[in-house]
Amino acid sequence: MTDARMEPPFDVRLRVDLYLDAVQKAQQSAGAPADEAAGIRDDLRAQIYDMLAARAAGRAPAVEDAEAVLAKLEPPEAYGPSGEGGAAAPRAQAPAAAAASPAAQAAPLPAGPPKPKFSRTALVGLLGFIPIFGFCVLGVPAAFLGFRYQTAVAPAGPQFEQAHAMMEPWIACFAIIPLMGMLWTTICGIAAIVQIRRAAGQITGLWLAVFDAVVFPILALVILVFAHKHVGWVLCTHAAVLRAS
Repeated sequence: MTDARMEPPFDVRLRVDLYLDAVQKAQQSAGAPADEAAGIRDDLRAQIYDMLAARAAGRAPAVEDAEAVLAKLEPPEAYGPSGEGGAAAPRAQAPAAAAASPAAQAAPLPAGPPKPKFSRTALVGLLGFIPIFGFCVLGVPAAFLGFRYQTAVAPAGPQFEQAHAMMEPWIACFAIIPLMGMLWTTICGIAAIVQIRRAAGQITGLWLAVFDAVVFPILALVILVFAHKHVGWVLCTHAAVLRAS
């Protein structure tokens, strides 16, 4: 019967654990053997969960159900030096006396499970757009101005080739910076997806993680397709010109 019951929610399990903690303290003060005390608490937990399942009748039990079930059991003090410390029998006291017992006046429950947090890895992945934006704003105009200066100083001949060779390392540096940003964003997106899948609902932001992971691969695929079509069109046009000539 215990294996088939529904697992209680977090706040209900916490309320039951508070009751069992009070029972454990009472057992320790009574000097009960550790194995015997642990067995009694396990029996108590199984009995409480079975009573919760019977009271909830197929639905998820609430804190009110836990309070009603615990009100039918012996108070934790019954397992101490002045109590019998036996099995968990239902109480003979009136509900008013049970409500006045210290077990019913346990510490207030916390608000519940921790609130899910947004994925920091997915947010950090957006930093990869900074070098890309800087390349578009600064690198492209700088390359254009450098090419204009190069053609103005050495319009043709060996001087043009020498100036072009001097510009190639700088062009390569400007091209590597946005590529590093794209790689950073893609890796952070994949890492964020893995973290969110393993967090069991404690980390959100899957949409941003997927965006980080696929935006640049899709963009590279689109550019590759259009570049392939453009190269094919140029080759076909060149072949047609050669046949016509």
